[in-house]
Amino acid sequence: MKTLTPVKLIAIAVLLLSITACGRKEVPQPIVNSGPPEIASLEILESDSSTQIVVTLAGGEGGIGFQVDRSEIDPFCNCPTFWQRHYEEPPLAYNAGKEYTRMLRNTIGKHPFVYRLRAVDATGRLGPWSDVIWPPEDTGQDNVKSKGQGL
Repeated sequence: MKTLTPVKLIAIAVLLLSITACGRKEVPQPIVNSGPPEIASLEILESDSSTQIVVTLAGGEGGIGFQVDRSEIDPFCNCPTFWQRHYEEPPLAYNAGKEYTRMLRNTIGKHPFVYRLRAVDATGRLGPWSDVIWPPEDTGQDNVKSKGQGL
């Protein structure tokens, strides 16, 4: 009589389990019960050298964070060039409703920059981009802007 080695026993057990196993046969998908991630409010305080943003986040599943992208301003068309990730606050459960303050430099050397931001949740869903945050016109005074829902 032949005896089965432990390797053969394991192979037979795996084969039987794979044939008879019940349940879903696809990759599990996250269950999303909340609204999309969004920027609940965005306040912008501008000065000549920097822009301060105050961001409050809402929505999202499993946690929420935000991304800030930056682009240099093309001097010929006065428009943004290539957008690059400048800063990212990772999605965490306690971020919803929390107020974040971040300083953004308007220029580095003689290169002016514009910024945009959006919310992101832990499942990878992305909110819409905010309006582009332009450096202030050369007025010599600070400017405060507030933006609510629907950025």
